[in-house]
Amino acid sequence: MNNQELSQFFNEYLRTATFPVAIKVSGEEQLPPKVKSAAEIFGYPLNICQGITIARRLGRTVGFLEKDHACGLSVLIFGFREDPDFATQGHTIYPLYAKTPEAGARTQAATPKMEIGAIRSIVVAPLQRADYAPDIILIYGNGAQIVRLIQAAVYSEGGVVQSNFMGRCSCAAYIVYPLQSQQCNVIIPGGGERVFALTADDEIAFAIPASRLAGVVEGLKGTHDSGVARIPTPFFGVQAKPKFPPSYAELDKYCGLTE
Repeated sequence: MNNQELSQFFNEYLRTATFPVAIKVSGEEQLPPKVKSAAEIFGYPLNICQGITIARRLGRTVGFLEKDHACGLSVLIFGFREDPDFATQGHTIYPLYAKTPEAGARTQAATPKMEIGAIRSIVVAPLQRADYAPDIILIYGNGAQIVRLIQAAVYSEGGVVQSNFMGRCSCAAYIVYPLQSQQCNVIIPGGGERVFALTADDEIAFAIPASRLAGVVEGLKGTHDSGVARIPTPFFGVQAKPKFPPSYAELDKYCGLTE
């Protein structure tokens, strides 16, 4: 499938409220010729999560070089710069998300991070408009829609989708972790993304690295064809025999519904 066909496929089987996002990363410190950077478009840097929302809700393509990132955490996560000592010691997390600097240091150490120089540019676009082969497809949805993607991811090989959560730095979870592990990942968007990118409280995200895409496509169709796991959810309870309170008995007799 090309990107347009993939977008139509996900729309048919998931019916998400926003577009799937095609993410492309590169070690080249330049953007494709037709792609404008966040600062060039808006006149100031943005957070990468804002770029994701612009792609999935507004249908626009946005590029990010180091200068386009407004969030210092992302600069470290994507490997533009080494972590400074105060970050490794937990002081970017304490006291906001950790009781002590030591606890913050453990969370910082657990945060996925690219090697220095591995990423120099990132492009995000709605999948149907992307004119490149994405490294990651990122899909936002509700619990039922993300469960369908989990079912699809384990359809061929079985097992589980293993994900780790720390309530912050969603960009590490939907870009760095899938790139490094080449595994699908479930993401509960963090507080910063909700504040700056307007991610809704009922939204969850699912990241698919390119190497797993064919399996997810096969699994989504296969589990749909089984008839049980579908969007909209097939509520078999609607086929149950209705029961009414005893006070309806006289009316039921009058209408010939009972003897």
